[in-house]
Parts: sequence; C-alpha cells; structure tokens
Amino acid sequence: MGRTKAVIVGVSKYTIAGAGDLPFCQNDIRAIFDAFVQGLNVLPEDILVCGERGTVFLRDFERSLRDFSKTISADDKLLFFFSGHGTHLSRTSFLVFTDKLYPTQDLISAMEAIPAQSKVLFLDCCHAGGFEVDGSAVFNADAAVEEFVGRGCAVIASSSVQQVSRKRPGMQISLFTSFLCDALLSRCTVREGRKSLYDIHKLLLLMQELWNKSRPSMMQTPVYRANLGGTVFFDVEEYHPYPVRQYHYETDAYIICSVRASHTIAKRYSVEVILKRPVTLSEIATVNRDMIDRVKYLDIYRGQRDEACWKGKPANIIFGFFGLSETDLKNHNYICRTTWTDERQDRHWWYKTGANCEIIGDICFFINPSYDFLKGYIAEHTGEGDKLIGETKEIIHRLITLAEEVIAAYNGFRNGEKDEAELIGEIGALAPEIQTLYLRETDLDIPPDDLTEWSSHCSAIAGCIHDMVLFYSNNTYLKRSRENRAACMDMTIKRYYKDLEKLRELEATL
Repeated sequence: MGRTKAVIVGVSKYTIAGAGDLPFCQNDIRAIFDAFVQGLNVLPEDILVCGERGTVFLRDFERSLRDFSKTISADDKLLFFFSGHGTHLSRTSFLVFTDKLYPTQDLISAMEAIPAQSKVLFLDCCHAGGFEVDGSAVFNADAAVEEFVGRGCAVIASSSVQQVSRKRPGMQISLFTSFLCDALLSRCTVREGRKSLYDIHKLLLLMQELWNKSRPSMMQTPVYRANLGGTVFFDVEEYHPYPVRQYHYETDAYIICSVRASHTIAKRYSVEVILKRPVTLSEIATVNRDMIDRVKYLDIYRGQRDEACWKGKPANIIFGFFGLSETDLKNHNYICRTTWTDERQDRHWWYKTGANCEIIGDICFFINPSYDFLKGYIAEHTGEGDKLIGETKEIIHRLITLAEEVIAAYNGFRNGEKDEAELIGEIGALAPEIQTLYLRETDLDIPPDDLTEWSSHCSAIAGCIHDMVLFYSNNTYLKRSRENRAACMDMTIKRYYKDLEKLRELEATL
C-alpha cells in the first residue's frame, strides 16, 4: 500500500533584485507541515522541507527534489506546497526562489514526471494561476478502473494570474495558507476514515468566498486545474464500519436469503424469500407467517443509533418479497410482495386494496400479474457475461472521460475564467454524446446473476454522468437559480467521485 509524501517549500529571504523578504513564509511552512501531519496523516519522515532558514536557492531545490523523488514509488501520493513570491512576465508565470525565477509550468512538468500515482500541488504566491495542466483525464478503453481513479496531477493556486496573494491581516501567515490549513485539519471532511481532495478543495473555496464577500478590495480567487481521474482520497484514521448482521435461514419449503433493516419511526425489516416450489397464495401466507415469527425479534441494524433505539424490541412492520429463484430476487421480479404490521400501526394506510391485492388474516398481499411474462423476458434477454462486460466497459469508459471534460469545464467556470454562458456552451457540446451513450447503456442485455451488482453500479454511474449535463443545459438551466445550479452540480460531482471508488472495488471482483 502506498504512502503519502510531501515537499514543502517556503522562500522568505531573497537576493534577486526587486523581491522583498517575506518572513511570514517561514510560518507558512511550519503551519502546512503540521496540517499535512495532523490533517492527512503524513509521516514526518516522509516530508522534505526547504526554507526553514529562509533561503531556498533554485539549484539546491532542484537537487533536493531529484533526490527525494528517488524515494517515491508508483503507488505513493505526492503533495507539494510553495509559499513565496510569484510573478507574471511576458505571459509566463514564475515562482520566485531566493536567487532565480522558476517557471511554474516547469515545476508542474517536473512533478508530473515523478512516478507517484497522484500529485497535488498547492501554490501560495502572487499571480499563482498562470499555469496549465495537460488536458482532463482520459479513461482508456483497455485500462482498469484501478489504473484511472486517483491518478494524475491537480494544482490549487492561491490567486488568479491577475491577482496578488496576501498575508492574512493580524496574523503572521499567508491568507491562502491559513485557509488551506483549516481545510486540511477540519474534521467535517472525514468520511469513513478518509478525506478527499474534492472535499478539502470545496471547504477551502467556501472559506475564501466568505472572505471575498466581506473584503471585496482584498479578493483572491483560488484556481483549480487537474487531469486526475476522479479525485484523491487520503486515509487519515482507522475506520471500523458498523457490522451489519447477515441472516440466512433454510427450511424444506423456503429460504430466507436476506433481512434488511429500514427502521424509521417504527422497527421495519424487508425480507427476501426464495420458495423452493410453486405454491398457492394460502401456502405463501403460511410461509409468510412462519417467516415473520423467525425475523420479528432479530437484532439487525444499519448503525449504532438504530441499535440503541430498537435493540430487543419486536419489529413493527415486515415486508416480504417472494421469488422462486435467486435470479428472481436479483431482478426484483417477485411472485408477490407482502406487508405485515402489528396492531399499533395504521393498517388502513399500509394495507392497500384494489386490483391484485388481497388480505389473508393480518397480512396484505400484492400479487405480481406480470411475473411469468417478466421471467420469460429476463431469461430471453440475459446477456453472456464476457460480452456484456466488454460492451458495458466501452460505454462507461467513454462516459467517464466525458464526465471529466464536463468537470474540467465547470472548474474553469468556478475559477472565474469563463462566464456561465460559455460553460453552458461547452457542456452543450458534450451533452449529445453523453445522452447517446446513456441510452445505449440502458439498452444493454440484462446481466447474469454474478454480474448484477457490478452492472447495476455501472448504470448508476451512467445516470450520474447524465445528470451532470442537465443543470447547465440550454433547455433546463433557467428552471433553477444560479446558486441552485451550482449546488446541484457540486452534489452530483461528489456522488460521481464516490461512485468511481465503488466501481473500483466492484471491478476487483469480476
């Protein structure tokens, strides 16, 4: 398993003409060192620090970076931080070292050449946004998800190419660095023991936006560009998921395959049952009664809060889902569904009446009139595994590449480099192909049982990517406010990154 390594550079003292000393940059590197260690769980011995005494000569830095890069392996993550002067001359941005100017683009090229799987650069200097990152991520057709997700380079700069970066008033630290440290150290971005670069960047942007609104004369607009596949996740603490109990029970007549908790203001279970042979409705009612007695007092919960609330109490509502095979359950093609509630529930609400509904005793049945038709349709349209995998990957890989282009366009909008009309035009150019691929994915064969979860998740990603183009579509964007469009896009991108991580896990099982 790879490690996270870091290079921290702070230039406080200068010999180059026209560059005044910046003593607070020494505080920047101390603060960011602590933020990397405490916020991202980087080991102190995995951090190279340049500038503790104030000076950083360019030749010394380049030599130190070359030596440090020899310790980095292909499965490592690499962080880079720079604090000091920056300038923009003849359409080129430079980082200013003690004695020389260093083109920002040369630094990015040097970092991209290092064999770490992901490189994340933080640049805190004036005119920091004058750089390019080579394209957006491309998901090659023959690549595995593991070879795509979290690989590439991302740069977060403190200001646009036209702006200066500032010291934070009243503090001996740079403004951007202070916000970056707060974002890195924040506990609110921890999810399942990890922090994502996406969440860190989002929190950093929020802090900077609040600052800009209250101090418009001192605005800084952070710039983000990347060719990462998805985002980068950092393991920051041990994570022990709640152990959800699995329940399986078999008799001569039926098999209880799963019991899922869906507790709300009542204790509720959903139970999937395979009947071992075709039976009458009255016989299913007998099976259902036996099933209720077996699961009613089970202790199955989604988390600790559920357990604290419902432990030891009988279920108030039990939903039954009955099929004749595992294929029925995988495809949600049930012979019937049942609802049972205890006497404290509103049975007039839960026990529906009408076509295909019947109440036997205290159990409400919904009989599926299309069961046989759907069973035949599923059998006829279930695809061959290897062929389906190939067709799905072709579509999904291209959709993911297009999603990265959409996200790159959106980041340009958030960077202030284009207006909303330009964003709508760029997304509009990508939307037709995304729509076509999305529809192709929905028209694929039904997956065999062993591919159901993977295939369903691919469908979810296709739907998520399709959603991305809706918020800034020429036909729909006026139905939302500007703030709502951005909030919806942000939520969808976050969901996309989470879905990519899940796809990586599922692909390992193929």
